[in-house]
Amino acid sequence: MGRLAGLVIGLEAAAVVVAYLAFGWPVLLIGIPALVGTAFVLLFVHLSEKPRARLQEVRAARYEEAPVPGGLMSGFFEVPAPRGVVEVDHTRA
Repeated sequence: MGRLAGLVIGLEAAAVVVAYLAFGWPVLLIGIPALVGTAFVLLFVHLSEKPRARLQEVRAARYEEAPVPGGLMSGFFEVPAPRGVVEVDHTRA
């Protein structure tokens, strides 16, 4: 997550620099707040991932072994296995 967040911030900063070179200082009126907003969103996502990961660990520790997969319609969509082909001996007729 950290590398991806750094990549997003870096690409956005590069876009603001390129836009500044192409259009001048008015671009900074939108580019800088967008950059700060992106940083806040990434910080919020990073902080919200820690409790979610902790909750997942607690739920996983509840069971000694993994819960049994399947359910009410667990085999409904399975394709039946092909049956063996019976060979007929035509030489005895």
